[in-house]
Amino acid sequence: MLKDLEPAYISFNQVEKLAKQLIAKEIGRVIPVNVEGDDDNSGLRIRVEIDESSLSDDEAIYLASRGFAVDQPYRSAHFVLEELTEGVPYEILPRLGHDDDEFGTYFLVEIPHHWYITKEEK
Repeated sequence: MLKDLEPAYISFNQVEKLAKQLIAKEIGRVIPVNVEGDDDNSGLRIRVEIDESSLSDDEAIYLASRGFAVDQPYRSAHFVLEELTEGVPYEILPRLGHDDDEFGTYFLVEIPHHWYITKEEK
């Protein structure tokens, strides 16, 4: 999916959409998720909060084994971001942005340049 993104902009909408798709793939239905960002001393961290009210205990346990822990929203976000960036190492930059026209709420990620170098450039 990284190739489908503008290089460093990731919107909360993209994270939410992918989280819902990945969860639906695992349990066969879409459930509500909420994406938020926390800015603390360690920088900006993204959370994917899963609405557990519609999950059975077995579904919650199964999702946790697949990367989505109901009680670990940062772990869930990390799992989604790894899928979104196709496993490329990334660093979340410290500020949220908001653009009503194109992205909604978004954040920036920094991806090492060598992941963009083509074979012709090497």
